[in-house]
Amino acid sequence: MFQKRSSILISLFVFLTAFFVYSANIGGLYIYSLDEAKNSECAREMLERGDLIVPTFNYELRTDKPPVHYYFMMLAYKLFGINEFSARFFSSVFGGLTVLITFLFARRYLGEKVAFLSFIVLISSLHTSIQFHMAVPDPYLIFWINASLFSFFVWYMERKGLFLYLFYLFMGLGVLTKGPVAVVLPVGIVGMFLLWERKVSLSFLKQLKPLVGILIVLLVSLPWYVAVALKTDMVWLKEFILKHNLHRFSAPMEGHGGIFLLTFAFVFVGLLPFSVFILQGLKEWLKERDKPVFRFLFLFATIYIIFFSISKTKLPNYTVPAYPPLAVILGYYLSKINTTPLRGNLVSVSVFIVISVALVVGLYIGLKNEPPVSDLAHSSLWFLILTAGGILTFVFFKRKQFTTGILTLSAFSVFMGFVFFYIAYPPIDRRNPVAQMLPLIEKDKSVAYYRSFNPAFVFYLRKRIPPLERERLKDYLSQSDRVYILTRKRWLKDFKGIQNAFVLKVVKDLFEKKVSALVSNGR
Repeated sequence: MFQKRSSILISLFVFLTAFFVYSANIGGLYIYSLDEAKNSECAREMLERGDLIVPTFNYELRTDKPPVHYYFMMLAYKLFGINEFSARFFSSVFGGLTVLITFLFARRYLGEKVAFLSFIVLISSLHTSIQFHMAVPDPYLIFWINASLFSFFVWYMERKGLFLYLFYLFMGLGVLTKGPVAVVLPVGIVGMFLLWERKVSLSFLKQLKPLVGILIVLLVSLPWYVAVALKTDMVWLKEFILKHNLHRFSAPMEGHGGIFLLTFAFVFVGLLPFSVFILQGLKEWLKERDKPVFRFLFLFATIYIIFFSISKTKLPNYTVPAYPPLAVILGYYLSKINTTPLRGNLVSVSVFIVISVALVVGLYIGLKNEPPVSDLAHSSLWFLILTAGGILTFVFFKRKQFTTGILTLSAFSVFMGFVFFYIAYPPIDRRNPVAQMLPLIEKDKSVAYYRSFNPAFVFYLRKRIPPLERERLKDYLSQSDRVYILTRKRWLKDFKGIQNAFVLKVVKDLFEKKVSALVSNGR
């Protein structure tokens, strides 16, 4: 009884710690990025209409994603009100759950020490923390992918029927979160694993109950897809499948392309600081590759990464579902670090120190060349916290105090995360055009847009922002009541000659080429 209670308390500690890390200041940063703005507003509009089927942004059909994350955002809006905290709350919850199931999986098959070190690897990754801070569908998909594949492996090793059904259930929820990728990749990974295990036979495939599995996936996901297809005359389904799945895989979207090695670089940078031990981790994996759990973890991570290295659209968030299996591989290596060559570990820590210094320099140059925040370039110096952590870790490793070194590297990285979200990034965040222009807009007055505008305005104004054609600009601005037009700097030339067109503010969008502009019929 005591051991069971202790196990529950440890699991609760893992979840709450991860949630604490992943929810740092989620209510204190603007919903500004395009993806966050559109997803958060879409959920708000669905809640406003009481509609669980048709997603809309700016009250027009949005075909980018299925609805699971909208549902969780809507629930949070009901619980905590419509704000930044609510939009991101369940992303942080699912981050905590992802770390928890990774910990439980590692403990089940590799022991408490490896589980704890896997947990350390994940919470130390700033990119993982950023991902679980965002009001987007990815945090949910990351959990479903890992929950489905971990469930399959438990069934494979122990033949507990519940886990086989959970494998299919989580895939179905994944399909309802981001589409076919939630089935294609887990099935592909399982198929390759079974080939490696030489378990591809008719009798074994029957044990997988594929017909039951297909039924579970369809029961979970199909009703909504049918409903949205019927309600939108198939428009949503066609756009989602053709544009946001097939086209995204076969051609770069929104300029997010690159060579296949870029995806591997994303993973390496994303799992810092402990990814500097990845070569040692893979070497340790080679020694243990005869064990099913190591083969499974390796295939899980590599197939996921290779799939998105082939995809023409490349984004850092695509491969985050591969972080948990890689964290377990790294955790296993770290559990053996005191038996491995000292020189290699010192080299790895040195590489991290160099990367952290390069990061500071790169961020300083980047901020210095970004006009809205050039005076905040000094914020990059906060990242020297990572350098300090690396130097201390090097000293501890040199003394062969490996446990202290690992905990130091993790502590400084986690601390850097809190500094980033609470101190370093908020002043930069407040320079975004939405934050700068909102105080100038009377929310009860008419607001329209010309040509294009930053979508985050819709979330904060909480009403439809209609488009204006060029020939309507003069009449719109001739109204006696105060009106506003959101546009871009490049289109301000079209307002020349309109007597009562006043440009209230022009602000460059952060880290983008676009420049937002606010026009009104009064100063």
